[in-house]
Parts: sequence; structure tokens; C-alpha cells
Amino acid sequence: MYVESDPSGADPCFKERLNSSFHFNWGMKALGTSDIRNDFPILQRKLGGKPLVYLDNASTSQKPKQVLDAMDEFYRNSNANVMRSTNSLGLEATEIYHGARNRVAEMIGASPKEVIFTRGTTEGLNVLARILTKKYVCSGGKVITSILEHHSNILPWRNSVSVVGAKLAVLPANRSWTMDLDRLEAELSDGADIVTTLHVSNVLGTINPVKEICRLAHDHGALVVLDSAQGVPHMPVDVKEIDVDFMVFSSHKMLGPTGVGVLYGKQSHLEDLEPWELGGGMVKSVTADEVSYEDLPTRLEAGTPNIAGVIGLAAAVNYLQDIGMQSIVDHERRLLRHAFEVLPKEILELYGPTEAYSHSGMLAFNVKGIHPHDVASALDKEGIIVRAGHHCAQPLVNALGTTATVRASFYLYNSHEEVDLLGQGLRRSVEILT
Repeated sequence: MYVESDPSGADPCFKERLNSSFHFNWGMKALGTSDIRNDFPILQRKLGGKPLVYLDNASTSQKPKQVLDAMDEFYRNSNANVMRSTNSLGLEATEIYHGARNRVAEMIGASPKEVIFTRGTTEGLNVLARILTKKYVCSGGKVITSILEHHSNILPWRNSVSVVGAKLAVLPANRSWTMDLDRLEAELSDGADIVTTLHVSNVLGTINPVKEICRLAHDHGALVVLDSAQGVPHMPVDVKEIDVDFMVFSSHKMLGPTGVGVLYGKQSHLEDLEPWELGGGMVKSVTADEVSYEDLPTRLEAGTPNIAGVIGLAAAVNYLQDIGMQSIVDHERRLLRHAFEVLPKEILELYGPTEAYSHSGMLAFNVKGIHPHDVASALDKEGIIVRAGHHCAQPLVNALGTTATVRASFYLYNSHEEVDLLGQGLRRSVEILT
């Protein structure tokens, strides 16, 4: 059962440990400087004798010691299963777990009852595609998505609509490489049940006008599912302001551990859904013939959750909120502007908009005449980590007129000096590979 009260009879040091797990109180730190970078153990290592320059944050972010310490603290001192036992450890673990949920909910402007923990964005999208299509989409119905999407937001819906005999409409992008709102409105006017799209492109970093997408969809009676795997980690997000019906994101892209994600849903929608997994912890009573489910959010979280992972996510949330999400937006835009100034554009093919204000902190490009995998390998020898490939978004990459790109993606610990090193590494890769 979801309980928000303090655990009675718990370790008297519990409150102090709980607070230290989630609040750092280190004051303001300048992003991209040693004050921040020293919080990330992995950034202190070298590759081939050269300092690590980590520019693959869209794939996964690095973890600060505050996140690692919070998880370690739980396992060392409070480890017990949650929402099952009335012993001191069980109550303590449950209180920490609920506190973690409250912090995640606060970050996105939701009620704790609207936050369902999953294994990640992919699981959240698969769950939603399966249960929403079954519930709301009939034979001959339609789900709308776009060519911009990660495979995780195309493949599950393609499969689900085929089961019910419905259609998946894949919209092209506009010139800004965001969802084409005119085409969206035309498809909605023709009848649609669900619109599912991304918040921020994981290839180009372009930011969809999600509030307008939600307004258009709701005007035509459609639900909206938002993939914010690249949104929540990088910018302020308020689900009530956006008025989105469902939203998913992942812990590991926002300084937290892998294997944890969040499925947000409006409470009225979640209460209307049957649990998609059944088992321990999510029932009030079971007889040989009947079952009564718990209230939200517990009814949608069967089995033992990734408790330490959720605690790590909450610690990551507090790290980000202590910095301020708008500060992260501003820092990434400064890095992008610097990149547009110093990268050797004469040897590059840049994809997408080149105005820093128009997208999040990532760049997709190719070095003319060199395969992107060779470029990534050459940069790796310089200690610079980027990603090369189709980024699990082949329809979009194909629409860009290529089969693969190099992607450099920034975060709060990256610096102008690292952007300079990227530019130097790209020049050296041309010298080596041509």
C-alpha cells in the first residue's frame, strides 16, 4: 500500500541518512568546470594516456558520486523489500522509496500517484503501445507518429496496430526537423486515436512543439504519448503545463543508474487501465476466485522493484534540481554556439538546424569522404567518446540522406575546452584517414 507517513520505530539515524542521500547542499557550481567534473569519478580517468572527453551523453550519461553514494548507502544500511513488511528495515526502506517517488514526481510537476517506475523508456513505450492500442484503437483506427522517432517509439506501435487491424501513420518532418503540425492536423481531422512522438530528437537534438501537439490532439479527441528520454534530462518539463496524457523517460540519461525508468500518466487515465503485470505487492486481496488491486501507483508495479535504482534516480533528480534545469539548458546552448564557431565546417556535413536556441545539446555530422565509424574510431584514440551509426532512428537518418552519422552530445559536465578538443580531433582524423 502507498503510505507517506514516517516509519515508526525505525533507526534513529534514519532521517539523517535519508536527508544526506538526497540533499547535497554544495551551493552553486559552475557547469563544465572542475567543481562539477570532480563529482564524476569516471571523468578523472584517461584513455590511452589522454584525458577522457565524454561526448556520448545522448546514449547514457555519467554518474556523480552523490548518486553512487545514495545507492551504496541503501544497500549498506537500509536494504529490505518495500511495501511488504512492518519491521524496522522494511518500513525504513519503504519510506526512502516513497521519498524517491515524491522527488521524481515533483521534478515533472506530477502527483506521486502518477509516477510508475519501469525499467526504462523502451519498456514504458512497449507497455503503452500494447495496452493503449488494445483499449482505445479499434479495427480501422489510427495511431500517428513521425519519421523522427527512435525505434522504440515506432516498432511497438507498428506491432500493436497490426494486432487490432489499425493503421500507423508516420508523418514526415518539416524543414526545422520537428513534427509537421499541418500534416498532424490533417491526419487528426481524418480521425485518429493516439499521437505518439518524441520530445527531443536523439539524432539532431531538435525540440518538438509538444504543447501545441497536445492541444491539437486533444482538440480532435486523441491521446498523446510523449517520449521524453532526451527531454527531461536536459530541460524543465512540467507535464501539467504541456497537458500530456502519458510520458516516459529513463534514469540513465539523467545521471541516474541503468535499469530504471518512469512512466507518467494522468491519474484518471492510469486508474482506467488494467495492470499489465500481475504478482506480489500490487493486490489488496486474493481468493481462489477474485482479486482486488491496490490503489495507484502500487497497482501498476508488480513484484519487487529496483529499489536502489529508484533511490539513485532520486539522487540524480536532486543533483539536477540543485543545479537548475534552466542552467543546464543555457550551458548546453553555450557549448553548441561554441561548437558552431570552432568545429572545422569546411570538412563537415552538418545535419539539422545550426542555431543553438533551436535544439538541445547534440550535433549530428559526418566528415566528408570518411565513414562515420572510422571517424569515431579515430576520435576514440584521442580519448574522445562519440557515437557513430543510425542511433536507433533509421527512418530519420535515411531522410537526412545518409545511412549513419557521427553524434556528439553534451551535458552539464562538458566544457568549452572539450569542444575545442573535438575540433582538433576531427582535423587529425582527416590527416590520418585521407
